Amino acid sequence: MGVVLRLLLPVLVPALLLGTVLAPAPPAGAAGSPEPVVALTVSGAGVALSPVFDPAVSRYAVATTAQTGGRVAVTATTSDPAGVVRVDGAVVSGPTEVTGLAAGDEVSVTVDDAAGHHAYALVYLPSGFPEITTAVDGPETTEGHVLVTLGTFAAALDRNGVPVYVHDFGQPVADLKPAPHGHYTLMRRLPGPASDWDLVELDAQLREVAVSRTVGLVNTDNHDSILRPDGSRLLLAYEPDAGTGFVDAVVQEVDAAGEVVYTWDSGDHLDRAETTAGAASDWAHINSIEILPGGDVLASFRHLSAALRIAWSDHDGYQRGDVVWRFGGRRNDFTFVNDLLGGPCAQHTVSRLPDGHLLVFDNGSVALGATPSYCLDPGDRLGPTVDRAVTRVTEYELDETTLTATLVHTWDEPGRFAYFAGSARRLAGGNTLVNWAAFQGALVSEVAPDGRVVWELAAPSTLSYRAEKAVVPDRIDPVVELALPGGGVYEVGETVAPRVRCTDRGGSTLQSCTLSATALATGAPGEQSVTLTAVDGAGNTATVQRSYAVVSAAPAVTVRSRGAWRAHRTLRLPQRGDVRRAVLRLANTSAWPAVLTLRGSRAGSAYRVRYVVAGRDVTAAVLAGTWRTPLLAPGQDARVKVVVTRRGARAVPRRSVRVVAARSDAPASASSLALGLRSR
Repeated sequence: MGVVLRLLLPVLVPALLLGTVLAPAPPAGAAGSPEPVVALTVSGAGVALSPVFDPAVSRYAVATTAQTGGRVAVTATTSDPAGVVRVDGAVVSGPTEVTGLAAGDEVSVTVDDAAGHHAYALVYLPSGFPEITTAVDGPETTEGHVLVTLGTFAAALDRNGVPVYVHDFGQPVADLKPAPHGHYTLMRRLPGPASDWDLVELDAQLREVAVSRTVGLVNTDNHDSILRPDGSRLLLAYEPDAGTGFVDAVVQEVDAAGEVVYTWDSGDHLDRAETTAGAASDWAHINSIEILPGGDVLASFRHLSAALRIAWSDHDGYQRGDVVWRFGGRRNDFTFVNDLLGGPCAQHTVSRLPDGHLLVFDNGSVALGATPSYCLDPGDRLGPTVDRAVTRVTEYELDETTLTATLVHTWDEPGRFAYFAGSARRLAGGNTLVNWAAFQGALVSEVAPDGRVVWELAAPSTLSYRAEKAVVPDRIDPVVELALPGGGVYEVGETVAPRVRCTDRGGSTLQSCTLSATALATGAPGEQSVTLTAVDGAGNTATVQRSYAVVSAAPAVTVRSRGAWRAHRTLRLPQRGDVRRAVLRLANTSAWPAVLTLRGSRAGSAYRVRYVVAGRDVTAAVLAGTWRTPLLAPGQDARVKVVVTRRGARAVPRRSVRVVAARSDAPASASSLALGLRSR
């Protein structure tokens, strides 16, 4: 994502930058004091927040335009003076600009105050994503997310219409739904003028993993598909017949290896006289399929105003491909009980319920210009079609022995007419999810068994071909970034604020971004480490650890006359006139470039001590403590030669020369060394 976070106003308390630990909430105020008030706003070019901020709501959609450019400003506050606000894990004060955002990214906002811990997610929507609002929100809403396709966008929406997943496929998409093994499928249109589509399989993290099409056919259609657990699939096609000039409806089964198992063609099994679409070339128009218990296929045909049970194997006197029965249409096989309209018209998404009933999104139809209505007069099925400008959701009890279809439930919303597309799905608990498609006054509704709309989303001027409800688990780990300034090397006692960033886009909202310590431990030299951990609402965790070195600010001074460098050395000068030499090494062991100073002592009258650098006598400067090295980078050193001469013949007690190396900018950061002198 490459998101960069920048404070628009200075942080008022620098020490706050040290901690991103989600500490326990500050103690509540005195009895009777009001609870802190949390506020959250987002601004930017063309930016809008939805829904309106409510501290009790955790997720929000951020509408954008092409001019937004991945840049928004977030202002989050709490009225608690001791409260702490974080954006993407970093403590902030005042408006905070977040840049580099891509569609689907989430900005994390957490607030810790006397009322507790609050976690919010701001979902950066793709430019052009439609505005979605909650029109009805009741307590009887079924848990889960609504899967919709909106033009080129596929999304899984929460009850407020905020995506937990959103992606712009760049081409029209349709029919996002769960698939085996925790995967999902959708249909994506291919570029070009022809209406031809791919079946796209998405994994548990909604990433594209496979694409398939019909085999040996001109067309792959978007209206429906079935992916089986073994990888085989059923696909649809609107296949032109060069011999007749018509477009046939095709169902093709393909095995996991891509080999055709069976292809069913309406031109081989149906009579074009069954159509309710007049002279339209697309005379059958298949729009949904389902595999029934036993393996037969239940297929809905809009332009037949009928759903057909198709034998998918030889059984009970039927050969593969035979029509076992027709539910509705000109050649209807059922007697409709309690249904004065005589069955479906231009229906979509016919499905079998667990008790064997049929659930139908019954669109209805009216004549539009030269296009006739697709509805049949129940008293004259072979006669002219009639208008029925009513969309209803119907449930029928089927008796396949007596061929009776009893209408046991019907629901419609006055004034709502979906001329095409749409769906109805029975949910766990008995509610029904209704997708309105061509009726754009609502997007989806959830209807209780008694007909009450208990939840509804609205999205003016947009539609979803079909909608499904499913729990979309968050299987995406948060992303954590932990940066240590200064290359990860610090001096003893230095105060260091690591830069942290935690983000998440899995849909469950980032809950915490926690450092293992509020400040880096720099009390003593050595290797140290710090850990950053992020946890989202689903319990997914991401952790990163960074190592750093703590070094002494004081220079290191060592001596060598021969052999290795040592912390001390004794020179023996037994005779008058003896001369011994040693070399002092002054090393900058701090984390920063530094100039070092050297102060040396005299050794008394028995010994003469001189300090030489590059052949130049610097004794006076060393004795005065004014000699300085050039600027030394961390780890770089300077060398000073020590020349000692014995003056007298008489034996003298042991003496020593003490040298002190220090940083010129921090004289207190010093190290010393004693060079011993012996006359025996």
